[in-house]
Amino acid sequence: MISKRWLVRTAGFLILVAMVGCARKSGVYATVSGSVTHNGSPVDNAKVTFYSTAQVDGKAGTVASVQTDSSGKYLLAAAGKEPGIPPGMYKVTIVKLNAKGTNITEGMDIGQLEASGAAQNMMPKDYENPNTTKLSVTLEEGKNPDKNFDLKGLGSSTGSPTFKTP
Repeated sequence: MISKRWLVRTAGFLILVAMVGCARKSGVYATVSGSVTHNGSPVDNAKVTFYSTAQVDGKAGTVASVQTDSSGKYLLAAAGKEPGIPPGMYKVTIVKLNAKGTNITEGMDIGQLEASGAAQNMMPKDYENPNTTKLSVTLEEGKNPDKNFDLKGLGSSTGSPTFKTP
């Protein structure tokens, strides 16, 4: 009897440990790369932002951004200290800011420029807000190459020089 009881307790303990281990599963990440074009032309220095559609404890999930290079390509291979972002479905926004006026202070980031009204989005407005964008992508664990976005429509262009973020 004692050995049976010991066996049942040990089995129960191992099942509990396995369940806790699965619930705390970490280290599952996705990386994503691709290109951004506007009416077929590469878009340099665009900010591509991924908004997780999953909520955790009633709060918004992961948000991660990356900048396109001179050929419109981007690679999101890290988010903070993590080697990628959690797999899942993401809404995607894309903006490219253009400086307005002379009230630009060196070192201002994109958020400060948007909030102060010192910059204008050069891409179509349909793609700038996570609540209204029609762009989305589902990321699998590991590498997710060729997640390309071709934006359609007219952008807001004033002809002023493009502001490049540091």
